[in-house]
Amino acid sequence: MAAHLLYQDFFRFLDALAEEVADPWAAYQERYLGPNRAVLEAWWEQVLGRPRQVWVDRVRQVRPQDYGLLAMVVEEGDLATLAREAMARCQVVLPVSLEPEIYFLVGFFSPDAFAFRVGEAWAIGIGLERLHSQHLLPVLLAHEYVHCLRRRRGVGVKTLGARMVDEGVAVEFTARVFPERPTHEHLLMRPGQPEAMRDYESRLWEALRPLLESEDEGLAARVLYGQGEGGRWPSRAGSYLGWRLAAGFLERHPERFEAEAEEILVGADLTGP
Repeated sequence: MAAHLLYQDFFRFLDALAEEVADPWAAYQERYLGPNRAVLEAWWEQVLGRPRQVWVDRVRQVRPQDYGLLAMVVEEGDLATLAREAMARCQVVLPVSLEPEIYFLVGFFSPDAFAFRVGEAWAIGIGLERLHSQHLLPVLLAHEYVHCLRRRRGVGVKTLGARMVDEGVAVEFTARVFPERPTHEHLLMRPGQPEAMRDYESRLWEALRPLLESEDEGLAARVLYGQGEGGRWPSRAGSYLGWRLAAGFLERHPERFEAEAEEILVGADLTGP
């Protein structure tokens, strides 16, 4: 495993903007995109999937003063050391022969963390532009570690049910890697939110059970990370329910982090407590 600090080249681009370059996109290509092209193009195509012109336009709108918080975040601790320590703890729970490469980058609209392919290898990306501190980075790295393993094994994530299980397995994995952390951090929720969901879990299943076979990516994003139309379910309800399914399965099969969603869903209690 290597931790690649691509954000350092982004700061070099910001330095060029401070010098009032004539064409920000040309400076971006020279100082940031060019040296890291394979990674950044993989990020843009797989994670964002937007037209190239959107990228160019966004670069031309960058203002160096908007990245003061980012400069503070990366100074909180050594990111390469943090990554090595997180991977070491992941290896204790789930050893793999080839750890994923880790890329700390600065993008636009990025998720905080994501698994993506760089060349033929599954890797972990960290989008630093939205982070407010390094506190959750170890959890995010562990979360994507198991996603990389599942992608390598070809585990499918087409349906809403499969996506929920996939997120749930990753949440349960981070809970085992960092058991000292509170549940809400593993679920990327506010304190108290998991307990509130537990109180009306049966109603969440009632709303979502008919949708499990859907392959609508927009619906999956709303269920897993956003909110349901008309308040049908709260934020991150799908991630919570997927975790409840995965935790029950992995309690019975502790080493089966690569299990297909269908196996986890079969016979599962989809009614709640």
